[in-house]
Amino acid sequence: MQVLVDSARKLNRQAQQIANTFKVAGKSVPRRPRGELQSALDELEETLAALRAVTAIAPAPSGRARSRPAARLVLDTTEAMIRKHHLVSPVEFQDLMGWATRQAVWKAAQGHRVFYLAHGAERYFPTFYGDPAYDRKHLEAVTKILGDLPGGAKLQFFLTRKGSLNGATPLEALATGRFAKVKDVAAAFAEVPPGDRRQRPARR
Repeated sequence: MQVLVDSARKLNRQAQQIANTFKVAGKSVPRRPRGELQSALDELEETLAALRAVTAIAPAPSGRARSRPAARLVLDTTEAMIRKHHLVSPVEFQDLMGWATRQAVWKAAQGHRVFYLAHGAERYFPTFYGDPAYDRKHLEAVTKILGDLPGGAKLQFFLTRKGSLNGATPLEALATGRFAKVKDVAAAFAEVPPGDRRQRPARR
């Protein structure tokens, strides 16, 4: 990533030098070089578009980094969420989180800081842990409160609207800074027996 940043800055300096050259000379660009320059500008625009795409998917650092609004996630079947890349493999999750080893992924899962869903013989992790719209430490803290609940139940918690959160999902509430309230709702959710989870509302 640093190589891309350095290259972009160098290209920007070179472009400014070219523009200043013609300003100082007080001349217009000749026709032939003008066509070549336009072609180069078109290539530059394509490069900039590629760089924007890279920065949009780059993993977020740990802690709070709210550079863009939270993506709207909807609870769906595991297969559909995998297809939409809302659930990813351990390798992809490791890259998303910026962790050095696969062991870090499993250590976080065993410590209930993140969770996964099993699908077939594979395990898949929610991508919202790497979304800069959320404070990663807050997500991990809430996940810990949910304890030993199955991954499907934890995903249901994060993506289901709650009356105790004024109709927002816990993820949406976390994105707007209601960490303390989400912790309370998570504690109530974790106490409800699985068979009663849909019927019994979370405590206020």
